[in-house]
Amino acid sequence: MGTQAQIKGQIASLDSADNYCFFLPPMVGGDIAANEDRAIAFCNKPNSRAPGAKIFPPGFVLSAHWASGKDWIQISGQIDPVQYQLNPCDTGGQYDIKAPVGASCAGYAHFVNVIEPEIGVYGMKCCQQKADCDVSHSTYGVRRIYGEQTNFSGPRADGPLPLSLKCVNGKLPAGMTIPAAGGVPSATSAAAGAGGANATASGGAAIPMKTGSGSDAKVGSEGKISPSSAASNSNILIAATAVVSLAAGLVMA
Repeated sequence: MGTQAQIKGQIASLDSADNYCFFLPPMVGGDIAANEDRAIAFCNKPNSRAPGAKIFPPGFVLSAHWASGKDWIQISGQIDPVQYQLNPCDTGGQYDIKAPVGASCAGYAHFVNVIEPEIGVYGMKCCQQKADCDVSHSTYGVRRIYGEQTNFSGPRADGPLPLSLKCVNGKLPAGMTIPAAGGVPSATSAAAGAGGANATASGGAAIPMKTGSGSDAKVGSEGKISPSSAASNSNILIAATAVVSLAAGLVMA
């Protein structure tokens, strides 16, 4: 193990479904792929095998499913990106022993860790044999890398998160911001999406992600009205019609 692997926060560990770590950007709201060289380990509880690792924000990991085989172990499930202010338009990225440089999974020679905020899932697999940790198909998404037998179930339905459906060209509509932990989407003006600057999780320009949807079902939002927006427009129309009808009734009376 190289000396760089001893840097605090660069060693993750998988011990059980109740004791696990995987990598995230070191800063709140960080872009997954853009932080491949800087990611650090986070754990669900203090772990002596992962020195310097941080603790996941409360409510960030929604489910954790354990699996193992000959010379490999893995954990997978759902995350709530809002709890770490991850960009809902971020299609994700991959961490392994080459990025961040010197990173490792305690007790194993290889690992592959994929985070996809757009669909709110993660996977972390540690292997003794390189062939068991697929690091060559990051653009295909989590299901190609970990296999269809991997469990990504959790408290919400599979697929893009509701806020992700509003993304256009990798960004939220103008005026819409990422909600605070446990909050709801907010807008910088009364008419979100009209005027203002596009908001991103990191406060800068959106950076193209290295991983795509692959076999995961994705829904493109460009040029489409989300169900919630359509419902709001319908409610406004109904309210306006009611006002006109009431006014007409008063005149006739």
